[in-house]
Amino acid sequence: LGVFEVTQEQYEAVMGGHPSHYRQGGQFPVENVSWSEVVRFCRKLSDIPAEKSSGRSYRLPTEAEWEYACRAGTTKMFPFDSDRIMDRANVDEVNFMGEC
Repeated sequence: LGVFEVTQEQYEAVMGGHPSHYRQGGQFPVENVSWSEVVRFCRKLSDIPAEKSSGRSYRLPTEAEWEYACRAGTTKMFPFDSDRIMDRANVDEVNFMGEC
């Protein structure tokens, strides 16, 4: 996973343009990109000679990799202390705990 979002400028350098609706500057994250467009971006980025010669290859994360990253390396339900969820969210404790 990248440390930062792909910017509109970076996406445009690889793809020749970008589909972003919010065009306030090239340093903003690219958005409005479909899954197939991201796959194509990763392939084109991986095919750039400098990236190939450095041994870098780009792809989307697997579901497990995405879950791990979202949980910030924890094994809890949430990346923060899940015991305090009732203090942080407006949820029904009975339904949240999966009880009827």
